[in-house]
Amino acid sequence: MDPVLELNLIERVAVGDVLRRRARDSADVEGFIDYGSGSRVAWTYAALNTRVNRLARGLRALGLKQGDRLGLICGNGADFISTLFAGFKSGIVIVPINYAQSAADVGWTLNHAGVAAVVVERPLLATFAGVDPLLAPTVHRIIAGGDADGGQMTLASLIDGQSDAEIDDVVIHDRDTAQIMYTSGTTSKPKGVMSSHLALVLAGYANAIGYGYRKPYTALNVLPQFHIAAEVGQIMTMMLGGRVVSLRGFDAARVADLMEAERVSSFVGLPVMWKAMLAVPDLATRDFSSLQRCTYAMATMDPETVARLEATFGCQFDLPGGQTEFTPCPTIHLGGTPTENPGANCWGQPTPLTDQAVLDDDGRELPPGSIGEICWRGPQVMNGYYRNEDATAEVRRHGWHHSGDLGFVDACGQLQFVDRKKDMIKTGGENVASALVEEALLSHPGIAIAAAIGLPHARWGEAVCAVVQPRPGANVTEADVLAHCHERLGSFQRPKRVLVLEQLPMTATGKIRKAELRLQHAGLFASD
Repeated sequence: MDPVLELNLIERVAVGDVLRRRARDSADVEGFIDYGSGSRVAWTYAALNTRVNRLARGLRALGLKQGDRLGLICGNGADFISTLFAGFKSGIVIVPINYAQSAADVGWTLNHAGVAAVVVERPLLATFAGVDPLLAPTVHRIIAGGDADGGQMTLASLIDGQSDAEIDDVVIHDRDTAQIMYTSGTTSKPKGVMSSHLALVLAGYANAIGYGYRKPYTALNVLPQFHIAAEVGQIMTMMLGGRVVSLRGFDAARVADLMEAERVSSFVGLPVMWKAMLAVPDLATRDFSSLQRCTYAMATMDPETVARLEATFGCQFDLPGGQTEFTPCPTIHLGGTPTENPGANCWGQPTPLTDQAVLDDDGRELPPGSIGEICWRGPQVMNGYYRNEDATAEVRRHGWHHSGDLGFVDACGQLQFVDRKKDMIKTGGENVASALVEEALLSHPGIAIAAAIGLPHARWGEAVCAVVQPRPGANVTEADVLAHCHERLGSFQRPKRVLVLEQLPMTATGKIRKAELRLQHAGLFASD
């Protein structure tokens, strides 16, 4: 055997080896339970590993080689995770695609990544129809799900007849790029985050330790598998020899049913999901005793709701912080940990492999209580932005990864998020965190979505403006919202105007396009 390959096999830190190891020591354990089609389809670790090995060989037979990029347009399920790990094992770089984007954006992403092939799930072919003409004819189109139609290439046809022997004839270094995950852009085109094998593996270990998960462990996932949070959660579960229960889309009653039926240990949900869970009938009669702890992600929740959730589900609720660029989670606020400001957006303390600091613009670490940019360093950091050296250099100043988020360390040693750096509003010499204003707006019972933005003002420099989307059937007026904010915000923090829109402009991942709102309404205070 080649000495380089032999050494690599002995010392390797590669994501695909997580599945290989579980196929050896937990062969008959149900590693992935797929509810994507509505019925329960269970894959043991041995069966999933066999499928992955065959698919990896099929992709290589098609001509894909180590370092080539493979686009993946697929919903939650076994086809997604099989393709993902086939890439991880063979050194093919996976490009997971958010298929909720426009065809133009998906086409731009695939072309920017320079994919050699793209896997498209059959139910998403209609979406892909607008993308297909944007790709070069040389890009292989592979259909996931079902048999071939009209000679189309499918995952099944690539797998058929291939050996299930392990893929151990390729050298994978720990800092090799395992995937390129494109972040949604609110002001420009998305940037391709290059995640290494090492970052993904260590994120799994750090999360298991940071959260304190233990065996036996079963994770229920409804977040899209193209999202980094879902992916890292599944890698962590496999490291624990646990079970991933995969559901396509969120349905509160269905989630409650599966928590019981599958004896789920943990569930990660957005705040809106958890609030919907509290409305499921007969929760008091259900058995949630298998839950170890749960997570609310992407946004904070008020202490009263968290307390209701903990009482209802009988477990602790945690809030992580992080981003795709620093393979999550770099920081976690564990439920029940003391904070200076209960109910604030507390990101807590760093996980075991992360250094965390709040820095000023010159790279100096700030003392507790001082607001600056949240920065991290450690092995979970990205390799960089694909084909974007300037953006990579910008976030690597002073030897730290710069998150672009503002925060401070409170008196209890907990990191508290304040706002996105670019979203801080400067009005009349005062800094106003848009997140603080939005928290007050969202406490209004008639408001579903809210954004606070700064708009040009002759006197104040910027004036705080609220843009809100009412809940269905709610009657929301500017005067009503202004009165609501008057009770909850200081004089300089209150919006000077409120715009009520039927729908706010959003990215495909549910982020408000604040830059678009600022541009559209830039002249709102021109006559003041």
